[in-house]
Amino acid sequence: LFLTVSLIFSSCKKEEGCMDSAATNYNADADEQDDASSCMYAISGYVWETTSIVLNGSSVAASELWYFNNDGTVGTETYDATDTYIGYGLWDVNSSAANVFTFSGTAYNPDGSINQANVSVTCNVDIMTNATNMTWRYVNYPTASSTYVKTLVRSNTYSLSDFK
Repeated sequence: LFLTVSLIFSSCKKEEGCMDSAATNYNADADEQDDASSCMYAISGYVWETTSIVLNGSSVAASELWYFNNDGTVGTETYDATDTYIGYGLWDVNSSAANVFTFSGTAYNPDGSINQANVSVTCNVDIMTNATNMTWRYVNYPTASSTYVKTLVRSNTYSLSDFK
């Protein structure tokens, strides 16, 4: 009787895991999603567009494109509220922990002159709900204790070869 009851309960147990086939840790055998945050998504090899930037609770009238190369380097392009190109950046990316990135490099003006050298910014990927949406929260940027949040979507318009 004990063996029969044990088999019944063990055979009813569902396997938990990431059920999103777009995730890098997709589990085809999963019968039940264990937690939405358990799915992990690749950001390299894609261009990401900012859909909103909020600094200390106020919207910032700028937009950016983030070019995440497979070799770990990143290029950024920044535009103002009128969609005028105002500069670019070349960055190395290091990850010190899960969902934490540090971008270090140089920001340039459109003519190629240096705007800021030796920039280092750390951000947390707060939310990545699927393979095409994520939210970043910067740490002490642009000043200490600032609250700087970006929402990004994976671009269907731009490719890595579009980087200026």
